[in-house]
Amino acid sequence: MRRKARNYLSCKLLFLILIHVANAMPPQSGGKPWLAAYNESQEYDGIYVVKKVDVPCRSYQTYLVDGAGRKLTPAYRDIGPFADGLAEFVPQEPDAAGRGMHGFINRKGEVVIPPKYVATDRFYKGKTWVIYVKGKQYGISYLDTSGKIIHEVPVEQYPDDFLITKANVDHVCSHDCREDVIWWRDGDLFLLNWNFSRYNEKEIQGSKGIYHFNYKGKYGIIDKHMILRVPVALDGIDPTYKYSGQGMERVQYGNKFGYVSPYTGDLIVPFQFEETRKPTNGLFWVKKNGKWGCIDKTGKVRINFLYDEATGFTAEDRSAVAINGKFGHIDKSGKIRTPLKYDFASYYNNGVSMVRVDDKYGYIDTTGHFVTGVIYDEALPFDQKTTTAERSWLRFRLSLDGSEQFAGFSYKLNAVLILIGLLVFVRLNSFLFRYFQRFRNARSPRR
Repeated sequence: MRRKARNYLSCKLLFLILIHVANAMPPQSGGKPWLAAYNESQEYDGIYVVKKVDVPCRSYQTYLVDGAGRKLTPAYRDIGPFADGLAEFVPQEPDAAGRGMHGFINRKGEVVIPPKYVATDRFYKGKTWVIYVKGKQYGISYLDTSGKIIHEVPVEQYPDDFLITKANVDHVCSHDCREDVIWWRDGDLFLLNWNFSRYNEKEIQGSKGIYHFNYKGKYGIIDKHMILRVPVALDGIDPTYKYSGQGMERVQYGNKFGYVSPYTGDLIVPFQFEETRKPTNGLFWVKKNGKWGCIDKTGKVRINFLYDEATGFTAEDRSAVAINGKFGHIDKSGKIRTPLKYDFASYYNNGVSMVRVDDKYGYIDTTGHFVTGVIYDEALPFDQKTTTAERSWLRFRLSLDGSEQFAGFSYKLNAVLILIGLLVFVRLNSFLFRYFQRFRNARSPRR
């Protein structure tokens, strides 16, 4: 991982020492006397990157030259090492904000990718990342060797992070291609360019889907192609799929939730929801501005944000919903199938829903017709083929057709009987204790 596990300031100091040592030593000419005119040189298969340093860290010129010493480029601030046939370079003139701009040249010295980026890296397996100004933030994209954008990370979805005003842009003395764009969070170093190197490739490419990683309490996502999909900004990911599934994975930024693709890592749904629920039957219940609505796995709103309460859709194509304390049911198209008139309505299961009117419970089928009367003091939904309900201090086992089978006294009555029995026991025990105490006193000899 390039420039991630090191302490930045210590490494920069080490670079400064190495550069000054290099500047103090004349380059080896190797039979090329013209190299003696430069303070530094590096050969790349017959071409050379050479540098003349007038004032270290302030005034220096770098050229690409051929084997005869002929200059192939004008004087640049810096030229980096070649990789995939291209080398990073930084012109002498900075941009209006004083930043050195980065681009790429080929072995002929021709500009292949114009210098318009704040920072970049050498190419690796045909791609590299670039950092640039994007509104109030620094953005990051991946380029191929022609300069075409392969992927753009949507930093605008993370508006509290990667702000230009909070960034430090710095480079090693006399080596502008060795640069970093750094943010500090509570003393910890954060970067946009999470460039996982060959040391991590096997692990990442061996993962089943996208690769989540954690750094200093924040999460990021990289794909099997070693391209960053989500920068290190997430506050939560749902790896156990408690709230995810059906082609989307829930992620958290601040106090809002969104969804990414578990296959590509792309942000499908921006961070806009206050709560979410486990998806059912292709729909995701999500809460926005205090109301529940449904989106599909593309993020499209399928049911408007109208409801104060909502349950998942069951096999009956029904969800129990509520507005202003009144419950009913809707189907997956959002159509009301049971009027919102009940004080409570459960989800459907086995074709039956439990409803409450005032303080009494009953059961309805999917057409809204009552299977039983609204006569029960306590009741449970039909999670199985039978359920239990209580009325008049008696407990019944109910079948799906509403028929009853006596199952004993109600749990409330049992509790009352137990309490009465306990009180009787206490009173009787107290009476017997006093009786035997008087009996013993009467039989004791008087002195």
